[in-house]
Amino acid sequence: MEDAVTEAVRQQYEAYSYPPPIDDAGEFLKRWGPLTCDPRFAGVQLWPEGRPRQDLRILCAGCGSSQAALIALNNPDCSVVGIDLSEASLAHSNRHRERHRLTNLELRQMSLLDVGAMNRAFDLIICTGVLHHLPDPDAGLKALADVLDPSGSMAIMLYGKAGRAGVYLVQDILRRLGAGPDAKGLGIARELLKFVPSYHYLISPTGKLPNDLADDAGIVDMLLHPQDRAYAVPEIMQFIETAGLVFFGWSDNALYCADRYFGGAMLERVLALPAAEQWAVVDNLTLINSRHDFFVRKPESARFLTRFDTDDYLSYVPLIRAGTRLGGDANALILTRPSPHGDVVTPISRSEALLLEQADGNRSISEILSHAMFTPMAPEQRTKFAGAVCERMWRSGHVLFGRSGS
Repeated sequence: MEDAVTEAVRQQYEAYSYPPPIDDAGEFLKRWGPLTCDPRFAGVQLWPEGRPRQDLRILCAGCGSSQAALIALNNPDCSVVGIDLSEASLAHSNRHRERHRLTNLELRQMSLLDVGAMNRAFDLIICTGVLHHLPDPDAGLKALADVLDPSGSMAIMLYGKAGRAGVYLVQDILRRLGAGPDAKGLGIARELLKFVPSYHYLISPTGKLPNDLADDAGIVDMLLHPQDRAYAVPEIMQFIETAGLVFFGWSDNALYCADRYFGGAMLERVLALPAAEQWAVVDNLTLINSRHDFFVRKPESARFLTRFDTDDYLSYVPLIRAGTRLGGDANALILTRPSPHGDVVTPISRSEALLLEQADGNRSISEILSHAMFTPMAPEQRTKFAGAVCERMWRSGHVLFGRSGS
């Protein structure tokens, strides 16, 4: 049965490459910048302690038509292996490899379940939009974990259950109508979409789903896929634990930030919950996460997790996230940053702004607090203030944290 499902998935992507192939990897990077899983973009989130080596060994598991090529082009000092079931998708990737002379890119047609047969270890594994299409996602993540170097990191994307509620309602209709991932099924899906009302969860204005229904491949991938499941936050945490891995953070904390959606006593009540429970509350409330992008590592790297329940945070090196800007006026300062589903706007006091102004990407929190402007404060008051500010800015995604000496 598993082989039959895998073959059906392969055939779908042979006929309908998704995401849609791009014309030129170089032009894509110039226009859009690096992928959010690219080590040149997410480096401090992947390795707060510093990357394990300059010449990273990278695996793109389920690389599709362009992902591995984009990573290889943007990281010429790294070796990249792209694997995929679809020969058609790999052919698109190979065109990018030849056009840009990507000697650091190797492409293989294979299942990620067989990745152990390569007898290699990887510093970075990228697996976005793949595991939720496997007959046994647990086996898939375990296979990847087995080839992850002890100091390595993994970037994963899974479908979000709350944000895709409308997708599964429409999928159910199409199954009842006998529509499959082929030309006939596509025709039925297109006809059905004419009758989906504007208030339906599928095309809610809070999501990006209408953009994915613009072409044949998007419709097939979203509504006619032979194998598709989604995850709520607690299910993600269990999924990671079952594989013997450790959750290492969201790609953008703002999408799970209670401060962004609650206030007053309710915010205090939510923030009293464990972090994963907070994220689950926000995810179920907002319905904006049609996908979950996050990082995982092996247990031996857990000591590098960002946390503020001990004084270890004083050694953290704060880095202001790209796109974050200080605005407002002296009486009502705010930090703003573009993010999916609208700008992240966070009120900030003048004293908090002064602290963040000292964050140059080199100095630790402890070193920043030694600045003359903070010395009038009592030591305990100073560290408590910095911890509260940094934790709140971390929850909102405005500030990322490396480690001293990284």
